[in-house]
Amino acid sequence: MFNHFIFSINTVVPIFFLVTLGYVLKKREFLPEKFISAGNRLVFYILLPIAMFNSVYVTDLDELFNVGFAAFAIGASVVSWAVIWVISAFFIKDKRVLGSFVQGAFRSNTVFFGIPLMRNLAGEAGVARFALIIALIMPVYNICSILVLSVCADTGEKLKLKTIALTIAKNPLIIAIVTGSVFSLLNVPLPQSVTRTLNDLSDMAPSMSLICLGGGITFLGFEKKFKYAFVASVLKVIILPIAFTAAAFAFGFRGIDLAAFMVLGGLPSAFAGYVMAVQIGCDAYTSSNIIIISTLLSALTLMLFIYLWRWGLFYDIV
Repeated sequence: MFNHFIFSINTVVPIFFLVTLGYVLKKREFLPEKFISAGNRLVFYILLPIAMFNSVYVTDLDELFNVGFAAFAIGASVVSWAVIWVISAFFIKDKRVLGSFVQGAFRSNTVFFGIPLMRNLAGEAGVARFALIIALIMPVYNICSILVLSVCADTGEKLKLKTIALTIAKNPLIIAIVTGSVFSLLNVPLPQSVTRTLNDLSDMAPSMSLICLGGGITFLGFEKKFKYAFVASVLKVIILPIAFTAAAFAFGFRGIDLAAFMVLGGLPSAFAGYVMAVQIGCDAYTSSNIIIISTLLSALTLMLFIYLWRWGLFYDIV
C-alpha cells in the first residue's frame, strides 16, 4: 500500500513542481511574457507534435486501436458535455457565465497536462494510448465548445461549421498523430540520426509545456464569479474522473486503458477554453477561474485517483 502511495506522489508531484516553477519564474520576471508566449507556440506547434508522432510511430497500431476504445472516448466526452449543459442551465441564468461554465467543466487539458502525466504513469505505452484519445476527442472538444459558447454568447462570432472543420484539420497535434499512424502502418524506416533527434525533442516537450503552463497562470480577477468556477472545477476534477472510471470499468476496460480514461476525466480544465470564451463572447472571469481552481485541486485529486488505481480500488484493475 505504501509503495502505491509513493508511486502516486512520484507520478503527480513532479508535474506540479514544474508548473510551480514556471509560475514563480514568471512572477519574479525571470521569464518574460514574450518567452512564455513563444514557448507555448514552440510546444504546441513543434515539440508536442513531434512527441505525438514519435509515440505513435513506434507503436503497433493494430494492437493499440479498437472500436470500443474509440467509441467510449468520444461517447464519454459528448455525454458529459450534454449532461453538464442541461443540468447547469437550470441553475445559471447568465448565459455568458453558463457557456464558460459548461466548457470549463467538461474540457480537459489533454495536451499540456495529460501527456506528461501519462508518460509518468505508464511510459511511452501510456503516451501512445493517450495520443489516440487526443486524436479522437480534439474534434469533439472543438465542436462542443464552439457550440455551447456560440449559443450562450450575447455577442461575438456565430457558429461556422467550415471554421470548425478547418481548425480541426490544421491542428498540428492531429496532423502529427495521423502522420505517425501512416508511417507506422506502412513501416516507413527512419535513419538513426532522425530518430535520435525526434527522441531528444520529444523529451523536451513535457517539461517545456508545464513550465509555460505555469507561466501562463494569472490570478487577475480571481475573486469574480468564484462560486461558479469552484463548482465547475469540482465537476471537472472530482465528479468526471469518478464517472469516467466507473463507466470505463463497467464497459470492461482495465490497466492502461482504464488509467487513460481516469486521467482524461480528472485533468484540469484546458487553457484553450479561456481564449475561445473571450473570442466568442462568453464570461472571461469564469473561464480563467475554472482553469486556476481546477489546476490547483487536481494536484490532490489526481494523486488520490492514481493511488486508488495502483492499489486496486476495482478488482483486476492492473
